[in-house]
Amino acid sequence: MRLAVLSDTHGNAIAFEAVIQDLKSQSPDAIVFLGDIVMRGPQPSECIHMVRSLEPLAVIRGNYDDMFTRFPAPGWVPSNDKEELVLRAYEYDCKRIAHDDQEWLANLPVERAWTFEDVPTEMYHAGPDSLVNVVYPWASLDEMDILNRSEHTRLVLFGHVHHAYARQGKGRLIVNCGSVGLPFDGDNRASYAIVDFNKRDIAVQLRRVAYDIEKALATAKALKMPDVEAYEYALRLARYPYNDYKKLIQTTSS
Repeated sequence: MRLAVLSDTHGNAIAFEAVIQDLKSQSPDAIVFLGDIVMRGPQPSECIHMVRSLEPLAVIRGNYDDMFTRFPAPGWVPSNDKEELVLRAYEYDCKRIAHDDQEWLANLPVERAWTFEDVPTEMYHAGPDSLVNVVYPWASLDEMDILNRSEHTRLVLFGHVHHAYARQGKGRLIVNCGSVGLPFDGDNRASYAIVDFNKRDIAVQLRRVAYDIEKALATAKALKMPDVEAYEYALRLARYPYNDYKKLIQTTSS
């Protein structure tokens, strides 16, 4: 069996289109999507429709999908630059995502367990009991223990950190498929994973797909997406831009 594992489009439909084209050459038997379809990119509605058109075996709710459908709390006001960024992204997506699609996002599960061939598998956005925990490729094997519930699990699939990697240890394989729309691992090509099963044997490909970054940026500018400077920085350099946003703007405008 061949499984395609996708995550974190973040409204970048141009990158998603390139991944879908690449998927056709891989002929997967099934597809799973591990969350963060929306927010931070110019085409959230298009990305929702593209995910649904793939008829995935499972779609997991990501932290930004969750935030978008449950935000803001009554009386909430942003208290720092990063929260102001989130509010602008939320307001932008509100204008572009239909009510039915918002309900679909809000009701996605936060985890799935499956057995592929003879391989017990757990699927999350970030991990059990949290949509925001961060486990980077350089984490220790002990730190990676937070990524599974059952000791019988032999494969864990997750997204969230925008760094594609595969790690083996303690009797299980940990696969992060990276980000389709917003990689932060220094490689600005879209990322996803292919997992091949043969009984209990597993092989993993971390695929990188080049796409038209200029077209993605032109789309963001044409649609007047907020904070497009940070988006451009992220797409070009595949680095996280949002912690030092004001410093970034001063640098890019000087």
